[in-house]
Amino acid sequence: MNEPKLGISLRSNSRDASDFQERVHEVTSFNPFSIELMGFAQDLIIDGSVVSQRIDKIQNILDNFSGEITLHGPMVVNFLDKKDNLNHYEILFKAYIEVAHRLGVTKIIIHTGYCDIDDDKSLSEKYILQRNYLKRIGDFAAKKNLLIYVENIFPFSKSLHTALPSKLSEEINLINHNNIRACFDVSHAYLCCEAFKSDFMSNAVDLGSLSDHWHVHDSFGKLNFINSYLTKSEALALGDGDLHLPVGEGNIPWEKVISNIKPTSDTVFNIELNPDFWKNLEKCVRNTKKLIEFSKNI
Repeated sequence: MNEPKLGISLRSNSRDASDFQERVHEVTSFNPFSIELMGFAQDLIIDGSVVSQRIDKIQNILDNFSGEITLHGPMVVNFLDKKDNLNHYEILFKAYIEVAHRLGVTKIIIHTGYCDIDDDKSLSEKYILQRNYLKRIGDFAAKKNLLIYVENIFPFSKSLHTALPSKLSEEINLINHNNIRACFDVSHAYLCCEAFKSDFMSNAVDLGSLSDHWHVHDSFGKLNFINSYLTKSEALALGDGDLHLPVGEGNIPWEKVISNIKPTSDTVFNIELNPDFWKNLEKCVRNTKKLIEFSKNI
């Protein structure tokens, strides 16, 4: 029987983690299999050095949680960026791997790269560099018994390229490293396929079938690129962009996705809510558990 597990992303409202214990207590009340820490939103590293006192505080709080701990790494790391920046990203990410190791984390998530739309030759060279850097990161992570999960994203503007989910699946297979895996963000896939006018379901199957760690939140699959000054309320009114809505409040065809991919009992459905919708966490957990129950019966 295939029964995916429940995970919940936890984001402290304070960069210094002063409310961390309260947030952990709130999330663990739902008895999740795993908690995902939003490392990019916390001051855990300063000028490349781990803030030991803060890490120790977080670790002491997490000692009371018996489940799996995962970590969303830095957003800024982009291995499709200009070549001059790649070494800086590698140094930063290695610092996050050290944080993950000290916190007893099993998985660390990183976004796939993005770049300005360019000629095919230049893009091909960028992908070769990204694969090489991810292999090096994978080698470093292996020494700490960590897995790196590369997450699909979407273009933030009309001029940007990023990998479709099917392309990311190909890249993970080409990297062929035991410590480099795929994180399947369903809503990001929905948005990306709409932006590039590619079939969502076939892309979802390609990446989702490769992944045992899903990011679960909802959207309407719209990227209108109307105005960079669109407020959050206006974006919601338009149903536009990466809203990170509670499951069931967008129009992702969840049951169809699950039926086509057939996630296994090793798969984690990790809820990743926009902090603005945190008050709806209970409803989101309830709806996600319905998806887990649906998965058992396909």
